[in-house]
Amino acid sequence: MKYTPTPSCIRLWARQLVMPAALSGLLLVSASAFAQPDLIIAIDMTIPTGTYHNIEIRPGVNATVGGEVTVTGTFQVDSAGTVAIPGVAHIDGNTFRMLADARLNIESAGGVDGTTAGPIRTVTKDFGIKARITFSSATVPQITGLGFPDELSELVINNALGVTLSRPLGVRERLHLRNGSLITAGFKLTLISRTPDITNVTAASALIFNQNLTGNIIGNVTAQRWINPRYNAGVGYRHFSSSVHGNTVSDFSTAGFAAVVNARYNTVPYNRRFIAGQVTPYPNVFFYDEAQVGTGGSGTYDQVFTQGYQSPNLLETPLNVLSGYSIRISAAQTVDFVGSPNNGPYTTGPLTRRARNESGWHLFGNPYPSKMDWTLVSLVGMDNSIYKYRSTGSTAGIYDAYVNGVSTGPSGNEFIAANQAVFTHVTAAGVSGSISFDNSCRIIEFRDDPTAPFFRGASAATPRPLTRLMLDNAAGLHDEAVIYFENGGTTGFDSNFDALYLNGGNAIGLSVPVGGEKVSINGLPALTAQTDYTVPLVVNVTSAGVYTLDAREILHFPAGFQVLLQDALTNQIQNLGMNPVYPFSTVGQNADSSRFSLRFRAADVTGLTESLTAGAIEVYPNPANPRELLTINVAGVEAGKKVSAVIYNLIGQPVWSATLPAVLGGVRATVSMTLPQGVYNLQVILPTGAKQSRRMIVQ
Repeated sequence: MKYTPTPSCIRLWARQLVMPAALSGLLLVSASAFAQPDLIIAIDMTIPTGTYHNIEIRPGVNATVGGEVTVTGTFQVDSAGTVAIPGVAHIDGNTFRMLADARLNIESAGGVDGTTAGPIRTVTKDFGIKARITFSSATVPQITGLGFPDELSELVINNALGVTLSRPLGVRERLHLRNGSLITAGFKLTLISRTPDITNVTAASALIFNQNLTGNIIGNVTAQRWINPRYNAGVGYRHFSSSVHGNTVSDFSTAGFAAVVNARYNTVPYNRRFIAGQVTPYPNVFFYDEAQVGTGGSGTYDQVFTQGYQSPNLLETPLNVLSGYSIRISAAQTVDFVGSPNNGPYTTGPLTRRARNESGWHLFGNPYPSKMDWTLVSLVGMDNSIYKYRSTGSTAGIYDAYVNGVSTGPSGNEFIAANQAVFTHVTAAGVSGSISFDNSCRIIEFRDDPTAPFFRGASAATPRPLTRLMLDNAAGLHDEAVIYFENGGTTGFDSNFDALYLNGGNAIGLSVPVGGEKVSINGLPALTAQTDYTVPLVVNVTSAGVYTLDAREILHFPAGFQVLLQDALTNQIQNLGMNPVYPFSTVGQNADSSRFSLRFRAADVTGLTESLTAGAIEVYPNPANPRELLTINVAGVEAGKKVSAVIYNLIGQPVWSATLPAVLGGVRATVSMTLPQGVYNLQVILPTGAKQSRRMIVQ
């Protein structure tokens, strides 16, 4: 009996096919007798001309349309799959669909349009918003077509004759000018920056990659920068630059923000600018002029530093390439800049520094519509550091610093986002500096950062010995200082190894005094077996309260090396390697270097006290319940001797004390106590009089 396969058998057979030859045989049979087969493409191949039910191009597979291909169901390109449509080919039928990050290469002159012309003539076209589309032709100019998507992840131009927009377009990640130009023809072309969503749509700004200088954007670009509310959800100062040219100060205005300038701000004496009614309307857009520092009289470093801020005269004032601007604006808004995108080399004019300690600062901007790498710019007479302002309040913020591969804060790194401005500093008074940029500084691959656009998380560990100390207050504010050791570092200020401390108006601050400066990053000489070095700390707080010093990182020190926190007020010494958190209280402002210091001691240094050679205090359970037995172990205490144990609350009041005897192996004691919920400090006084501390939590 002759066997005749059913249509369902043919569809199953087609799903298993991987070779074009087998596919051709099947199509000859099915075309004459049965319903159209489904085709799943699992290897790179050319799709033969014909009619199919569904076609699916699997992830990572490259397929080329071989002629007229019709689908009665759906032609689907999976994520990371690619379909190329040559100029002589097209797709007909019911539905064409691209999943996120699927790729389409169009080689025909006509773009995506209706059902009778162009490379895709299906009734329904679903590109999503994350497709990746390339226009490629060596013989004819191309257009995108009236049916082209509103948004896509990437657009690649590979046509020396150019590609012209047929309608507005938003690009989420990258506009790659591989060969040839994109002509906007008056349509809006947007480099998107938006809040993240559940599918990890990025908030970082899309970039333009000019693979060679022959390709460009002919027309204007709208370059967006979304303001992240992560560290300040309300109004605050944010530092911007423009990645396009031909725009003005008015470009800072958005649907929820109106830019305000007032030339009177620059002429009113500095000490009267902040009096109500002296400057009306009060500006919310500022640039920075180093020459104004000191003209408003004396004061603290940060008060004199802020004298450099000036208001543009008019909203029509052009935004200068390489200039940075400080804007007081609320978060979760999108600022955009409209103009021709910057491209190619740029050099600042002479950057000055006068004799004052507060002088020499310059707010400059990333000129490019792409993230750039600070380590790839050319510096003359400049410190090797940059400082990014991170708004933490209405008029408060923290400067996250970067130098020599070391950083402070979540945004401290070598990358400067598109449309972002940062501070840098001229090295020597009276000697001008300059910064030169070219396209080699640009990051050409899109960096997806869905949780913290324009910021980066903890930096990768460096092989250099490093201590990262963080100052915290009860309100959740933080500031950092980093001390590291490397060949070439010195005990004085070195512009290649150290980063200065800038006070952004935050309620707390942590720095290291070096000569006549304060630094947030201190690079010291490489460690030796005889290293015994004390680094004073400046702990700056604006009000009485409870604070903590927390050694968040102690990395790459030799075995036996000790990092000790010394509190001159309480005469405590705490080994941060054993107990990294030190709570303390203060009755008022404390902005000097007399109380706290860090001591770095090599294992070979003699004269270590019992408190340093004894093991760490063990306290458990920790956290504990209010009425729970507490076990205290202190290793290294000679049997027969006694230690005193005292528990202090966070304002320094003793709330419990006991004398604990040592047995063989040290102190092992289980004690009972009744303490309310809170954070406490257990201090153990050894027989020598030396002290160790451990933080306790009762919950």
